[in-house]
Amino acid sequence: MVSIFPGGLYTMEQKYAIIKENAKGYRKGGKKIKSQILDELERVLNMNRQYLSFLLRNTGRKVVFRGSGVVLVGEYSKRNLSRRGRKKVYGEEFAKILLKVWGISGCISSKHLSAFIRLNSDILFSHPQLQKFLDEEKKEKLLSVSAATIDRLLKRYRDEWRFKKRYRGNPFSSNLKRSIQVESWFDRVKESGDVEIDLVHHCGDSPLGQFIYTLTATEIKTGWTELCPLRNKAMVWTMEGLKKVKEDMPVKIRKIHSDNGSEFINAYIIRFCESNSIAFKRGRAYKKNDNPYVESKNWTMVRAYTGWRRYDTEEEYQILRKLTRLISFRHNLFLPQMKVIGKERINGKIRKRYEMEIPLNRVLRMDEVDETIKEKLIRLRNNIDIVKLTTGIAYLKEKLEMAYQRKRSKQKCLV
Repeated sequence: MVSIFPGGLYTMEQKYAIIKENAKGYRKGGKKIKSQILDELERVLNMNRQYLSFLLRNTGRKVVFRGSGVVLVGEYSKRNLSRRGRKKVYGEEFAKILLKVWGISGCISSKHLSAFIRLNSDILFSHPQLQKFLDEEKKEKLLSVSAATIDRLLKRYRDEWRFKKRYRGNPFSSNLKRSIQVESWFDRVKESGDVEIDLVHHCGDSPLGQFIYTLTATEIKTGWTELCPLRNKAMVWTMEGLKKVKEDMPVKIRKIHSDNGSEFINAYIIRFCESNSIAFKRGRAYKKNDNPYVESKNWTMVRAYTGWRRYDTEEEYQILRKLTRLISFRHNLFLPQMKVIGKERINGKIRKRYEMEIPLNRVLRMDEVDETIKEKLIRLRNNIDIVKLTTGIAYLKEKLEMAYQRKRSKQKCLV
C-alpha cells in the first residue's frame, strides 16, 4: 500500500467496526496474512501495532476482566470505555479533610503527617470539628494514606504557604572557652539527659541594640524541646531560662552542650552546672553540626512561627512567652519526630533507618523517668484540645504580627 492516510478520519466506534470485520480472517490466516492485515490497519487506523494485534486476536471472544465481569473485547461502548484506567482512591472531598488535619498539625511534612494521624487517631477521629466529616471509609483512608499521596494531594496548598528565608546565627568568642572542654558530635556518647541548647536571635536585619532571644533546649534521646524567650542575652536572663528548662524538662539533665556564644560561655553558667551536677561541654567554633538536634529545632519550632523580624518591645515579649509555650505543647505532646535508629553500609552507600514517634511516647518508654511525671504528662495531653491549641497558636501569631506593625507605625511617625 503506497497511499497515506492521515489520522482522525475514523471515530473510535468506526475503528472498532473495521477491526471486528477483520478479526475472524486474522485468526484463521497464516503468518503472512496476519502481518499484511496488521500493516494495512496500522497505517489506515493509526493505532499501535501490538494493541491492534491484541484486538484482532480477542474481538468476539469472551474475556474475563477483574471487577468488570465478562465483556467482549473490541466492541465499542461508552460504558466500557469509561471504566478504563486505574480508579481514583482519594477524591477531592478526602483532600479537603486531609487539609484540615494538616492545618491542625501545624503544616508539617508528609512523612510526619502520616505518622501524626496514626499516633493521634484517638483524638482526631473523636473531635467534634472532624467527626462530622469522617465515616469509617474516610478513617481507614486517613490511616492508610502514604506520604507520597499526601504530597500529591496537598501540593497546591503548600505552594501558597512556602517559606523563603533561612536563619543564620552569629557566633561570638569568650575567654572562658579554655576552661570548657570541646566535644564534637562524632566524639559524643549519646545518652539520656544530654541536652543541646542554643539561642535564636530576633534581631531582624540589624544585630545592634537590645532585642528578644528564644532559648531552645532539646533532649537528644527523646527529642523533647523546651522554648523560653529572653529579654536579651544578659547572664541573668540566660540563667533564668536555663532554670525554667531544668524544671520543665521531664528527663533529668545530665549534660548541657552549647555553642561558643558569650551567653553560655560565662562563669554564671559554669557555676549553675557545677551546683546541679551537670556536665558542661561546647562544640567546635563555626561547626553547627556539633549541635544538630537543637539547630533543626531552631527552624521547625521557632523560625517557622516567628519569622526573621525584629522583636524588642515588652508587648512582643509577653506574646512570645505565651506562643512558645503552646508551640512546646504541640511538638512535644502531639507531633511525631523522625530519629535515626540504625545505619547500614551497602556497596559504598549508607542506608539509614528512621523511627517516627512523638517525644511524649519516647519519654513514657524511659525507665529513668519517674512514674508520677509520666502520669502528669498523660493527663496534660488528655486535657489539651488539639484544635483549640492550633487555633490559639494562629491567634497569637496574628497578635504578634499586629504588635509588630503598630511598633513600625510609631517608628515611622517619629522619623
